[in-house]
Amino acid sequence: MRAPTTLCLALLSLTPPLAAQAQKKWIPRDPAVECAGVQEPALCAELLAIVDRDQLVRFDAMAAPEDKTLAERVKKTDAENLARIEAILASRGWPGKALVGEKAVGAPWTVIQHADLATQKKHIEAMRKAADAGELNWGLVATTLDRIAVREGKPQLYGTQFREVNGEQVPFPIEDEAHVDERRAKVGLQPLAEYTVLLRQMFAKRAPQPTPTQKP
Repeated sequence: MRAPTTLCLALLSLTPPLAAQAQKKWIPRDPAVECAGVQEPALCAELLAIVDRDQLVRFDAMAAPEDKTLAERVKKTDAENLARIEAILASRGWPGKALVGEKAVGAPWTVIQHADLATQKKHIEAMRKAADAGELNWGLVATTLDRIAVREGKPQLYGTQFREVNGEQVPFPIEDEAHVDERRAKVGLQPLAEYTVLLRQMFAKRAPQPTPTQKP
């Protein structure tokens, strides 16, 4: 079974016009803005930098999917980021909004979402607790729950995990699909149809451009 489509964190909560803009490039967050007034500004800045590394290398890889060196860069970046995130979680627990700010609290999720199944299962309860406490977007937790289910060969609950079939992005099997939008709404995700359009736009294969004709 092919791995689920790897999504960019920023696209989960953006409206379609903003998402279309975001897919062109990743814009790093400014620590001077995002970390102002937090209890741990240095940790906030570090977490933002981790997200930047994660996303920048992925945008590069998406732009050149046949470049194996970029795929290796993604793996190397993921391993380095995960080692640091695991150390932070082991020493501090899940960092809250007061500690690192609204944007940085999702950094551990971003890295774990791109990790292996065992790592995701190891941290899913901490994610749930953080979301229940209002420290993490429940939509992000739903995405990880879906990824775990798909990796274990089970139907997903929220329809966040897609794969390519005949050149088109389609969701992996969904449990009780008739009520998926109700479940998505409860965790703050847009309707599945809107999300599907967004993903298909994001991963649309571009037609090859004709070679310009040289003038004599």
